[in-house]
Amino acid sequence: MTPERFRGLLGGLTLLISTVVVATAFTAVPHTGGDNAGYIALAHGLLTDGAYLDVFDPERMKHTKYPPVFPGLLAVMIALGARTWGALKLAAAIPTVFAVGATFVWAERRVGAWPALAIGVLLTVSSGVVYYSHWVLSDPLFLALTMLALASFARSEADARAEEDVSSDRGRVTWLIVGVMATGLAYFTRSAGLPLVLALFGWLTLGRRWRALAGSAFALGIPMLAWWLRGQGEGVAQYGTEFWMVNPYDPAQGTIGVFGLGPRVMDNAAAYVFQHGPAGVVGADGPALAAIGLLLTLAAAVGWILSIRERVGVAELFVPLYAGLILVWPAVWGGDRFVLPLYPLVFVYGFMSIRLLASRLPSAATPVTASFALLALLLPAGGHWLDGNRQSGRCDAVAAEQGAWACYGARVGYFVRAASWTADGLPGGSAVLSRKPRHFYLQSGHPSRTFPFDDDPATHLELADRIGARFVLLDQWDGQAVRYLGAAVTQRPDAFCYVGGFGQPTDGGAQLLGILPPAVRGGVSGQEPGRGIEPCPESFTVSPDGGSYSSSFRIPLLESLDS
Repeated sequence: MTPERFRGLLGGLTLLISTVVVATAFTAVPHTGGDNAGYIALAHGLLTDGAYLDVFDPERMKHTKYPPVFPGLLAVMIALGARTWGALKLAAAIPTVFAVGATFVWAERRVGAWPALAIGVLLTVSSGVVYYSHWVLSDPLFLALTMLALASFARSEADARAEEDVSSDRGRVTWLIVGVMATGLAYFTRSAGLPLVLALFGWLTLGRRWRALAGSAFALGIPMLAWWLRGQGEGVAQYGTEFWMVNPYDPAQGTIGVFGLGPRVMDNAAAYVFQHGPAGVVGADGPALAAIGLLLTLAAAVGWILSIRERVGVAELFVPLYAGLILVWPAVWGGDRFVLPLYPLVFVYGFMSIRLLASRLPSAATPVTASFALLALLLPAGGHWLDGNRQSGRCDAVAAEQGAWACYGARVGYFVRAASWTADGLPGGSAVLSRKPRHFYLQSGHPSRTFPFDDDPATHLELADRIGARFVLLDQWDGQAVRYLGAAVTQRPDAFCYVGGFGQPTDGGAQLLGILPPAVRGGVSGQEPGRGIEPCPESFTVSPDGGSYSSSFRIPLLESLDS
């Protein structure tokens, strides 16, 4: 068997294992995270408006936060007929398998075929990789494009070192072009792709490949500049504004200055080394989490140093740049999803460390030591995968019987029911302040904005008046509405009126309230202030029955495309 065929068989085996793992972990239920709904709403806007807008927001401003590649992919799938959460999740499941395949290709060139197989399998069953393979999020696609870029650059580098002839030169250029394209797509999938762009430019500069640098800078720089210029202006939420906040979810905590970045980096470093990083491999409840994280970090650091002594490629530059980026982000943004692009590199550099250690021992020590390290990670990761499959299976059974959102409990369920009711219960185009505006939009078709995280009623009323919101949803999704909106309503009950309730407050129910016009705040229908919340005038609703809650896995907003 030729070496090429042998590598192909191992690569195929890696893809097969990844496909099985992703398929068995797949779940059709929706995710409560707002990003999942946000991506779908942006894709819907691309199809219906032909523009990249915050269609879920009352002001419908141009969207400047999430780059357009992933919403564009979802738009294509929706145009082809995707209407359910499960169908759209293929935009994450398939790239996950592709990412594992690209990791094998890159790792095989760095450490050999058998270690690449082991690294591919370990990446496949890593907790974070499995988890994000079945949500409507851009992280798997970003991982796939990052690894495609690194594999392409490695291939281009190998062809450059090969004997100079026409075919090798053509291959070097071809793989460089593929890598540059993948880098650009990665950047326009997640803004966190900027370190990959900088690593590419740094690699070409160190190699004195000036023509390639100029071409790459031109190909990537123009669209990146256009995207940056698009983001100059006001928006609902932008990374630049949120970056300096202590907690973007609680603005009352204030902001930090440049000198506040040091403590933030230290806090994030501890969290990623001892919690987020290892949890994304063996699961958050894995044994000896802090010890695993420390050993992985040390092994990867040693392997990275060994690697840069031999060569400085895109991967070697990408690691510190990307790590530095996630270390300066607000701590509340931290999580295993942001470490996904580092896992393949950590595993490869970790193997290099093990190989160095084993080289000082008898020759048989390398496979034994590597196998021990692999099993120490693979067994808990595999156990976490199996446990996750059992939990997903139970959730799928409950959702099939009681509705798509049943697994998340009554608090989420009543929010969804309230949003579904407003689809036909409120006048068309009614704007609503809510805790989860993007999910609200998918269920109702009505634009929504997150209420201010402030208990001052004047702040809520000022926002409502400015964007034309006539309603607020006082739900119990996560307690934020009770904390902020509930406090504001309690202080100014005369500024609101009662539309309807969904469930009992003691059971996690939600209440839909109207916001009275400024001229009549202080009483409804002649009522005196201080009498509590009165029923809204009939003009606030168009149907007392409203829209009905559907237990289907189909997304109501997308179903409207077929009517």
